[in-house]
Amino acid sequence: MSRRTSVLLVASWLAMPGLALAEEELTPEKIAAIRRDEQKAQAKVDAAYGNRKPSEMSNEERQKAAREQQAAGLGVMEKHGVSDKEYSRHVARMSPEEREAVEQAEKKLEADEKAAREAAEKKKQEEAQAPEDIPIQQGISEDNPVELEAAEGAGSVVEEGLPPGEHGMDEMPADEAMEPAAEAPAAPAPKKSRGRKK
Repeated sequence: MSRRTSVLLVASWLAMPGLALAEEELTPEKIAAIRRDEQKAQAKVDAAYGNRKPSEMSNEERQKAAREQQAAGLGVMEKHGVSDKEYSRHVARMSPEEREAVEQAEKKLEADEKAAREAAEKKKQEEAQAPEDIPIQQGISEDNPVELEAAEGAGSVVEEGLPPGEHGMDEMPADEAMEPAAEAPAAPAPKKSRGRKK
Protein backbone atom coordinates (compact mmCIF):
# COMPACT_ATOMS: atom_id res chain seq x y z
CA MET A 1 0.00 0.00 0.00
CA SER A 2 1.47 3.35 -0.99
CA ARG A 3 1.80 6.23 1.40
CA ARG A 4 -0.75 8.29 -0.52
CA THR A 5 -3.39 5.53 -0.37
CA SER A 6 -2.91 5.03 3.36
CA VAL A 7 -3.21 8.78 3.99
CA LEU A 8 -6.45 8.89 1.98
CA LEU A 9 -7.80 5.89 3.86
CA VAL A 10 -7.06 7.44 7.27
CA ALA A 11 -8.51 10.77 6.13
CA SER A 12 -11.72 9.07 4.98
CA TRP A 13 -12.06 7.31 8.35
CA LEU A 14 -11.60 10.61 10.15
CA ALA A 15 -14.09 12.36 7.87
CA MET A 16 -16.73 9.67 8.31
CA PRO A 17 -16.20 8.07 11.71
CA GLY A 18 -19.70 6.60 11.77
CA LEU A 19 -18.95 4.48 8.74
CA ALA A 20 -15.61 3.25 10.00
CA LEU A 21 -16.53 2.42 13.60
CA ALA A 22 -20.22 1.60 13.79
CA GLU A 23 -21.47 -1.37 11.88
CA GLU A 24 -25.24 -1.42 11.69
CA GLU A 25 -27.11 -4.61 11.07
CA LEU A 26 -28.19 -4.82 7.46
CA THR A 27 -31.78 -6.02 7.49
CA PRO A 28 -33.50 -7.22 4.30
CA GLU A 29 -35.60 -4.04 4.32
CA LYS A 30 -32.50 -1.84 4.53
CA ILE A 31 -30.73 -3.78 1.76
CA ALA A 32 -33.86 -3.47 -0.42
CA ALA A 33 -34.00 0.29 0.21
CA ILE A 34 -30.29 0.62 -0.66
CA ARG A 35 -30.77 -1.35 -3.88
CA ARG A 36 -33.74 0.78 -4.95
CA ASP A 37 -31.88 4.00 -4.20
CA GLU A 38 -28.84 2.70 -6.12
CA GLN A 39 -31.01 1.87 -9.12
CA LYS A 40 -32.56 5.34 -9.08
CA ALA A 41 -29.14 7.01 -8.79
CA GLN A 42 -27.72 4.90 -11.65
CA ALA A 43 -30.79 5.64 -13.81
CA LYS A 44 -30.33 9.37 -13.19
CA VAL A 45 -26.68 9.19 -14.33
CA ASP A 46 -27.64 7.08 -17.37
CA ALA A 47 -30.33 9.61 -18.29
CA ALA A 48 -27.77 12.40 -18.10
CA TYR A 49 -25.79 10.58 -20.81
CA GLY A 50 -28.84 9.86 -22.97
CA ASN A 51 -29.17 6.21 -21.87
CA ARG A 52 -26.44 5.27 -24.34
CA LYS A 53 -24.43 2.08 -24.11
CA PRO A 54 -20.76 2.43 -23.14
CA SER A 55 -19.79 1.30 -26.64
CA GLU A 56 -21.65 4.32 -28.07
CA MET A 57 -19.68 6.79 -25.89
CA SER A 58 -16.26 8.24 -26.35
CA ASN A 59 -13.51 7.21 -23.92
CA GLU A 60 -13.79 10.54 -22.13
CA GLU A 61 -17.58 10.24 -21.72
CA ARG A 62 -17.29 6.62 -20.58
CA GLN A 63 -14.76 7.54 -17.87
CA LYS A 64 -16.82 10.49 -16.70
CA ALA A 65 -20.02 8.39 -16.58
CA ALA A 66 -18.24 5.65 -14.60
CA ARG A 67 -16.96 8.21 -12.06
CA GLU A 68 -20.42 9.75 -11.70
CA GLN A 69 -22.03 6.33 -11.21
CA GLN A 70 -19.46 5.42 -8.58
CA ALA A 71 -20.04 8.73 -6.79
CA ALA A 72 -23.80 8.18 -6.94
CA GLY A 73 -23.42 4.71 -5.41
CA LEU A 74 -21.21 6.03 -2.63
CA GLY A 75 -23.73 8.79 -1.99
CA VAL A 76 -26.46 6.18 -1.52
CA MET A 77 -24.28 4.22 0.91
CA GLU A 78 -23.52 7.39 2.86
CA LYS A 79 -27.22 8.28 2.96
CA HIS A 80 -28.01 4.92 4.54
CA GLY A 81 -25.01 5.04 6.90
CA VAL A 82 -23.32 1.93 5.49
CA SER A 83 -19.82 1.52 4.09
CA ASP A 84 -19.50 0.15 0.58
CA LYS A 85 -17.18 -2.59 1.84
CA GLU A 86 -19.57 -3.70 4.60
CA TYR A 87 -22.52 -3.75 2.20
CA SER A 88 -20.61 -5.75 -0.43
CA ARG A 89 -19.44 -8.30 2.14
CA HIS A 90 -22.91 -8.75 3.59
CA VAL A 91 -24.55 -9.16 0.17
CA ALA A 92 -21.89 -11.69 -0.91
CA ARG A 93 -22.45 -13.80 2.23
CA MET A 94 -26.27 -13.81 2.20
CA SER A 95 -28.03 -17.16 2.39
CA PRO A 96 -30.79 -18.08 -0.08
CA GLU A 97 -33.40 -17.35 2.61
CA GLU A 98 -31.95 -13.86 3.15
CA ARG A 99 -31.94 -13.24 -0.62
CA GLU A 100 -35.61 -14.25 -0.77
CA ALA A 101 -36.41 -11.90 2.14
CA VAL A 102 -34.63 -9.06 0.33
CA GLU A 103 -36.62 -9.75 -2.85
CA GLN A 104 -39.87 -9.70 -0.86
CA ALA A 105 -38.85 -6.41 0.78
CA GLU A 106 -38.06 -4.94 -2.66
CA LYS A 107 -41.49 -5.98 -3.95
CA LYS A 108 -43.13 -4.41 -0.91
CA LEU A 109 -41.19 -1.15 -1.41
CA GLU A 110 -42.15 -1.11 -5.08
CA ALA A 111 -45.82 -1.65 -4.23
CA ASP A 112 -45.69 1.13 -1.61
CA GLU A 113 -44.09 3.54 -4.09
CA LYS A 114 -46.64 2.64 -6.75
CA ALA A 115 -49.50 3.24 -4.32
CA ALA A 116 -47.99 6.59 -3.28
CA ARG A 117 -47.60 7.63 -6.94
CA GLU A 118 -51.19 6.66 -7.73
CA ALA A 119 -52.48 8.54 -4.68
CA ALA A 120 -50.50 11.64 -5.67
CA GLU A 121 -51.76 11.40 -9.25
CA LYS A 122 -55.35 10.96 -8.09
CA LYS A 123 -55.02 13.95 -5.76
CA LYS A 124 -53.58 16.04 -8.60
CA GLN A 125 -56.48 15.09 -10.85
CA GLU A 126 -59.01 15.97 -8.15
CA GLU A 127 -57.35 19.35 -7.63
CA ALA A 128 -57.36 19.99 -11.37
CA GLN A 129 -61.07 19.20 -11.60
CA ALA A 130 -62.16 21.14 -8.53
CA PRO A 131 -61.95 24.70 -10.00
CA GLU A 132 -63.86 23.64 -13.12
CA ASP A 133 -66.83 22.38 -11.14
CA ILE A 134 -69.21 25.30 -10.79
CA PRO A 135 -72.37 24.71 -8.77
CA ILE A 136 -75.47 25.41 -10.84
CA GLN A 137 -78.64 26.45 -9.04
CA GLN A 138 -81.72 24.96 -10.70
CA GLY A 139 -84.34 27.24 -9.17
CA ILE A 140 -85.08 29.95 -6.67
CA SER A 141 -86.83 29.12 -3.43
CA GLU A 142 -86.65 30.04 0.22
CA ASP A 143 -83.97 27.37 0.60
CA ASN A 144 -81.95 28.71 -2.38
CA PRO A 145 -82.45 32.51 -2.48
CA VAL A 146 -80.66 34.70 -5.00
CA GLU A 147 -78.84 37.59 -3.38
CA LEU A 148 -77.99 40.51 -5.61
CA GLU A 149 -76.57 42.73 -2.90
CA ALA A 150 -75.65 41.51 0.52
CA ALA A 151 -73.79 43.04 3.42
CA GLU A 152 -71.48 40.91 5.52
CA GLY A 153 -73.26 39.31 8.43
CA ALA A 154 -76.72 40.29 7.13
CA GLY A 155 -79.37 37.64 6.80
CA SER A 156 -81.03 36.69 3.51
CA VAL A 157 -84.18 38.60 2.53
CA VAL A 158 -86.51 36.90 0.07
CA GLU A 159 -88.91 39.18 -1.83
CA GLU A 160 -91.89 37.72 -3.62
CA GLY A 161 -93.33 39.29 -6.74
CA LEU A 162 -92.35 42.60 -8.35
CA PRO A 163 -90.91 45.47 -6.35
CA PRO A 164 -93.51 47.92 -5.01
CA GLY A 165 -94.77 50.44 -7.60
CA GLU A 166 -94.20 48.29 -10.69
CA HIS A 167 -97.01 46.58 -12.54
CA GLY A 168 -96.58 43.47 -14.56
CA MET A 169 -98.87 41.94 -17.19
CA ASP A 170 -100.64 39.93 -14.53
CA GLU A 171 -101.56 42.96 -12.42
CA MET A 172 -102.85 45.23 -15.24
CA PRO A 173 -106.56 45.88 -15.42
CA ALA A 174 -108.28 43.92 -18.20
CA ASP A 175 -109.34 47.15 -20.07
CA GLU A 176 -105.76 48.39 -20.51
CA ALA A 177 -104.39 45.01 -21.51
CA MET A 178 -106.87 44.70 -24.44
CA GLU A 179 -106.40 48.20 -25.94
CA PRO A 180 -104.35 48.27 -29.12
CA ALA A 181 -101.06 50.10 -29.02
CA ALA A 182 -102.14 52.57 -31.78
CA GLU A 183 -104.74 54.18 -29.52
CA ALA A 184 -102.12 55.11 -26.98
CA PRO A 185 -101.47 58.87 -26.87
CA ALA A 186 -98.49 59.90 -28.95
CA ALA A 187 -95.60 61.62 -27.28
CA PRO A 188 -95.44 65.37 -28.00
CA ALA A 189 -92.80 66.45 -30.52
CA PRO A 190 -90.00 68.62 -29.22
CA LYS A 191 -90.49 72.36 -29.86
CA LYS A 192 -88.03 74.20 -32.02
CA SER A 193 -86.92 77.52 -30.70
CA ARG A 194 -86.50 80.40 -33.10
CA GLY A 195 -84.42 82.49 -30.84
CA ARG A 196 -80.80 83.38 -31.22
CA LYS A 197 -78.14 81.39 -29.57
CA LYS A 198 -76.54 83.13 -26.70
